[in-house]
Amino acid sequence: MTDLFDNFPNLSDQKILIKRLQQLSDVDALLEISHNPSVYQYIGPFLANKSKAFLKTAIKNLNGRDFDKRKMIIAGIYLQQQPTKLVGLAELFNYQPKRGIVTIGYRLNQQYWHQGIASDTIRLLVDYLQNKIGIKQIKAMVMPANIYSAKALLNNGFVKATQPAQEKNWAGQDIVQVDVYTYEAN
Repeated sequence: MTDLFDNFPNLSDQKILIKRLQQLSDVDALLEISHNPSVYQYIGPFLANKSKAFLKTAIKNLNGRDFDKRKMIIAGIYLQQQPTKLVGLAELFNYQPKRGIVTIGYRLNQQYWHQGIASDTIRLLVDYLQNKIGIKQIKAMVMPANIYSAKALLNNGFVKATQPAQEKNWAGQDIVQVDVYTYEAN
């Protein structure tokens, strides 16, 4: 097994690709995602409503500094039929290597909702984290009203915890309750 930060993930199936963000070509697509209030109605404000210049710098930092500092991995989600068109982000954070735990997240451009892309992203991340990295537990947090994200997690073997958690500054609220979903490796 390898450490999460040894190599930037490059994952694919017949439908999607998960890979490093492209500095110049992804800025406009990321701007579209970050300025859509529907995308942010159920998630934290990471990259929300940022300028084009800010997002260009953010892509550079996510590909370099944040990965090199072992802080987080934010990868682009692309479709096989349009491998240069960013449709969303796949997120890996809160990595606890000694305990074998990581948290995942994802956000998609609204025009790509309800096409199975989130579910495919989850499946690829779980396979990679379990089989290549040796992660024992994968977590995801979802606002209760986000039924489609919860369904995608459940369909990929995640189990909803009995106790919700509290998060700060999600969906424009100071404190919000979120449901915690976990996937336990075999």
